[in-house]
Amino acid sequence: MGQKVVCINDDWGYFHFGPYSIPVRVPMLNEVLTVSGFSVRSDGVVCLFFNEIEARQVDGPLSAEIGYAHYCFRPLNTRKTDISIFKAMLNPAGKVLTDA
Repeated sequence: MGQKVVCINDDWGYFHFGPYSIPVRVPMLNEVLTVSGFSVRSDGVVCLFFNEIEARQVDGPLSAEIGYAHYCFRPLNTRKTDISIFKAMLNPAGKVLTDA
């Protein structure tokens, strides 16, 4: 738990009952979320829960614990920024720059 993920598919289904609808809050495309837990549905799909979104969602008489399919997310790439390639592009061919 605690892993950061990015939403890559925000085509969520909704359950409607009159003017009511759940889920009331869903992950949005490119939103970064923190995994707080998971469950496995009866069909084998792993569903994720997030710190930023209440698992128990309520709208009027509708109430459910909502998890989101794991395949709609990817791990957040936290790679360190490396500007060496840009420094190399600034160097004239064959010259080596040194720090002053």
